[in-house]
Amino acid sequence: MKRVINLCLLTCIILFSTIVKASDVLSVKIENSSTINVSLSNISQGQKLYLKNYSGTILFNITLDAMSSYRKYFNMSTVEDGVYFVETETEFDIKVTPVLKNTKGVALINNSAVTVFKPKVKVENAIAKVLFTRSEKSPLTITIYDEDGVLLFTEKANNDELIFQRTYSFSDVPSGKYSIYFSLKDRQFIKEVSI
Repeated sequence: MKRVINLCLLTCIILFSTIVKASDVLSVKIENSSTINVSLSNISQGQKLYLKNYSGTILFNITLDAMSSYRKYFNMSTVEDGVYFVETETEFDIKVTPVLKNTKGVALINNSAVTVFKPKVKVENAIAKVLFTRSEKSPLTITIYDEDGVLLFTEKANNDELIFQRTYSFSDVPSGKYSIYFSLKDRQFIKEVSI
């Protein structure tokens, strides 16, 4: 039985990674001393593109329709010096590319682009199955609240656990809506479930 479970888990991971690879392709390039060229291909319906400053303020935001490609140029000459983030968000993940802007112009920060995968939650018979793949070893805290905001459960994941997989039973609580919070070091995802 353990072998079957491990085989199913491996199959899910392979399928998930194939879906992610087949999805969008993000390219961020420096055009000149003040312009960033952002190109997307294989765009899915509802995919989002953001430009944010270091504090998280959104400077540009667009939700795209399904299309083969999209290109956007950002003129950074009018913004203050600092670190900015080009982000693209799909149903499965968020890709973040940091850009540095100073008096000399704009530059990409080498090897600093990251992909943050979104958690998956499936509910069957008052049991929530959770799968969350972390792209880096960072603190992860899971908290569950009822619809009145009462904390029901909290758990801190082991930093070595890059694939976080759990089942949570809701059989001892009344039917209703519950919120599962996934808190990383700089990002939070909320999944709402109905039991």
